Amino acid sequence: MPNKKTPRLKAIAKEQLPPPVAIGHVTLRVSEVSRAADFYETLGLRPILKREELAILELRGGTHLVLFRARGKPKAGPVRGFDFMVEDIAAAHAVVEGAGIRGTDICEDHLAGHLWFEVTDPDGHVLKVFSSHTGGRPV
Repeated sequence: MPNKKTPRLKAIAKEQLPPPVAIGHVTLRVSEVSRAADFYETLGLRPILKREELAILELRGGTHLVLFRARGKPKAGPVRGFDFMVEDIAAAHAVVEGAGIRGTDICEDHLAGHLWFEVTDPDGHVLKVFSSHTGGRPV
């Protein structure tokens, strides 16, 4: 006969595990792969591969940012397909400032409760960096 506590124990254990699905890859087209890869490495991404035509950098959870060399000039402006999330927004902002990277002040998103700032990469891609909302759960 099953113990009535079993479903609750399974629910707790499941919440303590990382989700079984992740985003594998996101991409950007850049004018100079090496320069862009150096920029994203400065933000804290882990370099995996760097070639003239592409670079792969890893984010927490294993997602890869793949940088492809653009045929023409990449379109500058806000990146809408993805954003970044960090555990310590103030520390991430300090890294950006310390590296001389153009960024905004830290702001508050009143809708979702995040803190955030924006950075601009060498090609003019504007990326948002959000505070974490994982609530301490593994990701």
